[in-house]
Amino acid sequence: MKGIFHKIRQAHATPVEETTESYEPELTHLDSYELVKKRALVGWIVSRCAAALQIVEREREALFYLAFSNESFEQLEDGVRKELLMLADSAADWIAANAVIEEEMKSVNPGHSSKTVLERVLNEIQSDVKFSEQLRDESQKTWQVYRDVIYAATQGRFLLIGKQDVAKYKSNGLLCEMDIRERQDVPKARNVAKEAFAKTGMKSSKVLSYNLIISEAVTNILKHAEYGKMLIYQNEDVFNIVIEDKGPGFPLAILPKATLMAGFSTKESLGQGFTLMMKMANQVLLETSDKGSTLILVLEAGKE
Repeated sequence: MKGIFHKIRQAHATPVEETTESYEPELTHLDSYELVKKRALVGWIVSRCAAALQIVEREREALFYLAFSNESFEQLEDGVRKELLMLADSAADWIAANAVIEEEMKSVNPGHSSKTVLERVLNEIQSDVKFSEQLRDESQKTWQVYRDVIYAATQGRFLLIGKQDVAKYKSNGLLCEMDIRERQDVPKARNVAKEAFAKTGMKSSKVLSYNLIISEAVTNILKHAEYGKMLIYQNEDVFNIVIEDKGPGFPLAILPKATLMAGFSTKESLGQGFTLMMKMANQVLLETSDKGSTLILVLEAGKE
């Protein structure tokens, strides 16, 4: 243990200043097995990222031990250390949730490191973790294969998401909502969306295009679900059109054809809906189960 604490003391020292002060690092914040396990993963992630960025070995070791000894990485003063450790901390959560690294990295803008290198390394780490951990639920494994293949084939335009991911697209900026129960609700939904878009100064051409795919999504509720709801959120220059329903869900087996073959149609599918949506939306997201589905259209504002 002495060797470990000696390295932690080195990690806390500045690169240009050595200290002879003897102290033991505070580790009382590591008060659960789960937290210790996560910090070990954070240390491994940050060490591999540092290696890929060609950071010297001594500094890589310092980063690894800082992953254990700091209760909060926000308090670090060194810009590079803080950036890498905070990213590694987030990446540990992404890997635990088996998230799509490219999607999560969209909101990351490193100031001291190469985003391309970091993204590549995090994908490699996620693959290593996947390989070393056997998925207990065979249906979950199948879902992940469908998600990754469709995401790659559509170049990121279509993404299957989990129930826990829906909330972040409904976090704030609610413009309007309405229930969808009968055929006449389809034109009503178009008008509600049109009015919401108009108030934001959106181009009329964009409004027409977006209303077309909103109509497709809302019509789908009436095709195979008992009832549903449309909600429109605005977050700066992005709109999230959330279409929820209480239906049987989309069978995974039809999703490749429904998303990749224009005009493919079955009783359960959207016909040309998905391919049309992917042409007009920035991204289409789908959460589905036997209890219902949530379809999210991510649209850019396109103001006049």
